[in-house]
Amino acid sequence: MKPQRAVVLGSRFGGLAVISWLRRLFSPGELEITVIDQWEEMIFRPGLVHAMDTAPDRLMPPITLSLSSFWKRHKITSLHDTVVDLDPDRRLVSTATHPPLPYDVLFIATGGTARWDKIPGLDLSHQGLCEGYLARHTATLNRRSTEGQFVFAVGPLQASPSWTPTVHVGCECPLIESALLWDAHLRRLNTRESSSITVITPASHIAEVGGPVIQARVEELLAERQIRLITKAQFVGVTPSTINLDRHTIPYDRAVWVPPMTGAQWLQGSPVADDWGWIPTDEYLNHPQWSDIYAVGDVVSHAWPKMGHAAMVQARISVHHWHQRQTARRTKLRPFAPQLLWILETGSKHALFALSDVFYGGDHQWVYHGQTPYWAKQSFQWAYVHRRGALPIMP
Repeated sequence: MKPQRAVVLGSRFGGLAVISWLRRLFSPGELEITVIDQWEEMIFRPGLVHAMDTAPDRLMPPITLSLSSFWKRHKITSLHDTVVDLDPDRRLVSTATHPPLPYDVLFIATGGTARWDKIPGLDLSHQGLCEGYLARHTATLNRRSTEGQFVFAVGPLQASPSWTPTVHVGCECPLIESALLWDAHLRRLNTRESSSITVITPASHIAEVGGPVIQARVEELLAERQIRLITKAQFVGVTPSTINLDRHTIPYDRAVWVPPMTGAQWLQGSPVADDWGWIPTDEYLNHPQWSDIYAVGDVVSHAWPKMGHAAMVQARISVHHWHQRQTARRTKLRPFAPQLLWILETGSKHALFALSDVFYGGDHQWVYHGQTPYWAKQSFQWAYVHRRGALPIMP
């Protein structure tokens, strides 16, 4: 019997988890897997925040995953290419340089699109932490200057107004974490008194999806470290020395950005996505119109956390949902239940652990600050990089 064909778009947190679950549930003789990604290596992006306290030549090696041996070992075909179109009726994926690729099931895990152009004056010449080349640039500048006015800003999330609950940003975690790590770094250098640090967010509260207990603890932590917080920011424009808001102007010597985000730009205008490039799904990550399409991670059209842990959980649920269809099993699957899970490094080998589903209608909130969350995060990073995302126990 001819094996079925699975195509996975993207090989970061969501895509790698999808591939790992597919290979656990289907042998190569049952399922051919092809992954398409424009990047030949996967970067453990939570580690990019250490651009704030690590030399540029030491930043990337510990968090860069070479995937070629992983693909070979698990008999996975990898196409280094850019996806340009999707025909859901004919089940075809088109790329920039390869012939259209057919599929029996498609998992989309390409993430959102960083839209630096959404704020006048903001572009890739500014600092950021979302990609490796941006983080290296930031780390290089950090070695040159440790005094002045430093601003850490997150741009707005461009999403459907029908999302419930309403969210204003994608992921604040790297923004807050980088500001705290920079503060700790300056204190070790004894230059903190010569610098100011400001965090700017369009959300009405920092840690927007965390719930009041976590929000209060993060605000308290920023205040303890003398980091200024500006919420409800409406960006008007950016100049080489100022960030202009509708209410006032923030001067800066250096600014680190998490840029505005939209859904996948290549999907805008596609019947598979909404008007902003986000993909609608049900609670099992399945497309409501095309049952052979799933979406996981940042690209989903929901107010769910845009974070690696959420993407990995969604990958498990989506793959098991499709597997159940293939095997005709009737076991009731547990749907995706959104919650915030943070381990936020604060410097000096301490971290803030936060877990909450209050923003999504639940009643659970936990927050703890100490060394244990820091070492838990280090252990997870080591295991993830060492295992190429295929952890022995997947979330």
